[in-house]
Formats: sequence, C-alpha cells, structure tokens
Amino acid sequence: MGLPTGKRVCDYLALAFALHGFLAVCAAPAQAADVEIHYAPAENLERVDVDLLRSAHTKIDMAAYSLTDWPVIDALIDAHRRGVVVRIVLDPSQQHALDRLREITGSIRMKAPGPYMHLKSYAIDGRILRSGSANLSASGLKQQDNDLVILRESAAAHAFEARFEQIWASANPLPAPGNQFANPAPAPAPKRDNSVAAGCLIKGNVSRNGERIYHVPGDRTYDRVRMDKGPDKRWFCTEGQAVAAGWRKASSW
Repeated sequence: MGLPTGKRVCDYLALAFALHGFLAVCAAPAQAADVEIHYAPAENLERVDVDLLRSAHTKIDMAAYSLTDWPVIDALIDAHRRGVVVRIVLDPSQQHALDRLREITGSIRMKAPGPYMHLKSYAIDGRILRSGSANLSASGLKQQDNDLVILRESAAAHAFEARFEQIWASANPLPAPGNQFANPAPAPAPKRDNSVAAGCLIKGNVSRNGERIYHVPGDRTYDRVRMDKGPDKRWFCTEGQAVAAGWRKASSW
C-alpha cells in the first residue's frame, strides 16, 4: 500500500488523534514527500528517532507512554544542552529511565494516575510530528513489530501541540534531583539471598553501549553476569516481565 497523500493524510491524522481524544486540524493537504513510515524490526527505529531529535533547533514536546531507550534519552539531553526547549510528559504506570534523565528533570512531568497516557509522539519545532505504535524503548524500537510515522507538516505538529499543552498543564512536575522520584528507575538489586523472590532467576544488566539485556539460566552468558556490583542490575521473574520493562534477551551466539 502506498504512502498516504492529500486528503488521506488528513484522514490519517483525524483517526489517529481521535483515538487519543482530540481533533486533528489539517490546513492544506500534505504531499507524499511530507510523510515517512518506518517499520521495526526490519528497520532500526532508534536511529530514526535519534536523528529526528538531533534535528531540533527550538523545541521538542514529547508525550511518551514508556521512555527507557538510552540513545533516545541522550539525544533529548543533548538537545537541552544545545538550548532546545524540551518538555516531556510520561505515564505513571510505566517504568522510565528517570535516573538517566536527571539532568532534565525540570523538563519532565508525570501524568496524574488514571487512564493511560498511551501516546508515543513528539513534535519538533512546530513543523514535524512523530507518532506511531513504537514505544521509546529498545525493544519497541528494534525488536517488536511497530511502526513509526513522521509527518513533516506544520498543521499536524500544531494539532499535537494543542493537545500536548492540555496534557502538560494537568501533569505533575517531578521532584528535584536528589529527592525520591515519583516513578523511580529500577534500583540495584540487593544480594540474592535476602531480596529476590523464589523463582526470579532472570538477570538483567546494562551493556557498555547502554543497552538493557537479560540473561536466563542456561544461557552461555548467565554465569558470567554478576549481580552484586554496579547500579544497573535487576532481577526478573519471567521473560515477559523483562521484555515489558524494555530489556532484550541476550544473544545465543
């Protein structure tokens, strides 16, 4: 199926935004060149997101159901350091890499408890809208079957920003760094003998390039992973729990 054009772009926006409770406004019909659709795992969507965020000059408004992918987080921090105004709203039901986001804590708010804030979208400079099914996690961007839609159309970006302002205004600021986060990143697991529930034998650690990887008993790497040192360790009871938290399984080769 070809890329949406003209009225079909407006129809796409109206449907996608209506699912999240607000209206899309299309000024002029978009052209085919204004729309990009990418698919994981055939494509590495992490690279697409990082390149988009690096292109920002003035502002980034992001509504993220899950935000755990370190390269994406680093691109947001880099944008902040360049003087880009970054604002992020997160869903409180999910775990987020808040410890890695500490430098831009003042730019982050947490939606009040209630129905999910299930968006995976952001607008850049009032001219680009990123949306789609892909969560901003390593598994969502690189392993799962997801799409990432880029609309290079100011009307689409402005429609999202109008809704974002409402979400932002009703969300709760995070505590200042040094205080307890409202939804903290996973703490280092205490020693196995007195903290891990029986049956929770899956080891989670973070690789040198910042990727979250889990190891199951019997893997060739399982015995080499130490859980008593380092801040980025976590035990899981099931593989499903690990994947849902944004971790991927260690390679078997």
